Amino acid sequence: MDLSIVVPIYNEEENIPILHGRISEALSGASLSYELILVDDGSSDNSFPALKLLAAMDARVKVVRLRRNFGQTAAM
Repeated sequence: MDLSIVVPIYNEEENIPILHGRISEALSGASLSYELILVDDGSSDNSFPALKLLAAMDARVKVVRLRRNFGQTAAM
């Protein structure tokens, strides 16, 4: 693994596909193996189901779910 990207997510259901698309596009020309670790920081919307769906479609995506909102620093 050349690169691990960790992104805290809090109530970002609508932005998750956009984020994934932009990161994938930015790294498409690079000859790096990478993983995208998305941390659901206790979201109250449908962020977690959206993250699980994305992980099912892209093996590079890993999902971590926190029981409650701990804040960006703790989610990292």
